[in-house]
Amino acid sequence: MEHYRLRKYRGPETWAQVRKAYVAGESAPSVARRFDVGLSNLRRRAMAEGWTRARIAERLDLKPVRGGADDPGAGLTPLAEPADISDLSELDPELALGLALHRATWLVGNGRAGEARALAQAVEALVRMWDAAAQREWRRASHADDRARRDQAPPVA
Repeated sequence: MEHYRLRKYRGPETWAQVRKAYVAGESAPSVARRFDVGLSNLRRRAMAEGWTRARIAERLDLKPVRGGADDPGAGLTPLAEPADISDLSELDPELALGLALHRATWLVGNGRAGEARALAQAVEALVRMWDAAAQREWRRASHADDRARRDQAPPVA
């Protein structure tokens, strides 16, 4: 006695729902399980009928945005210069860090977390450099004090 493999037949209504779910972004294995269709049949039909995500994006002339939001903004807009500082070379490092953190908070509030993260990392790097510079200055001052004490000490006989 021979066993025949049972073939699944799904009507046009089911395939319309499969297409809708697949094009909406659900994964092919998930759609195949949910609608009880074969995974290879789903992929074969998607290729033959042209409803793969790549073809749809091509038809709509969409360019993929990697790591961004669905509707990315215009990018970083320049920070407004504080009115009381005419020359930014005289900008106090603490004020600069405060402005950068304020900007990062604003970016998060506007849904641009990736840019905010990059700005926060830049702030962290600046704080480390600032601390290292302060430590170098402290060492220089302590070495200068040591030299001054040695120069003032009476010679040992």
